[in-house]
Amino acid sequence: MKEAVGGTFMIYVLLIFLAVYITFVAVALNYAKAFRVKNSVIDIIEQNEGMTDDELNDINKSGDTITKIEDRLKDYNYYVTLSNSYLDKYNDYTCFDRGYCISKMGDDREYYRVVTFVQLSIPFIDFNITIPIRGETRVIERINR
Repeated sequence: MKEAVGGTFMIYVLLIFLAVYITFVAVALNYAKAFRVKNSVIDIIEQNEGMTDDELNDINKSGDTITKIEDRLKDYNYYVTLSNSYLDKYNDYTCFDRGYCISKMGDDREYYRVVTFVQLSIPFIDFNITIPIRGETRVIERINR
């Protein structure tokens, strides 16, 4: 009888280890996806030599650069729902429906700040956390405009 109890304990230990390992891999993959999205948004902004003020302030969130970003994010399957508390924290940014925010910085030498988010949630214990991932573009040198 003693060996049966010891075997059950080892199965529990194995299940806990497996749950921790799966959670770690899931968090790492979501974190990597948010970094990839941030880098893609920065690359698109730099390739288009920035964004116009109309693109950043448009209620419909339309424009050439925005369309390219949205198309790229569809390929990554990135979508994060931001709560109102996060939207209040980033009120100087323009936040988009897919869960990323862009802000134009500087007057003479403009550059852009981009924030993407990693959202971790465990529904059955009501655990939700959102981690911001920040990045900046290089200084935009407008050649074509």
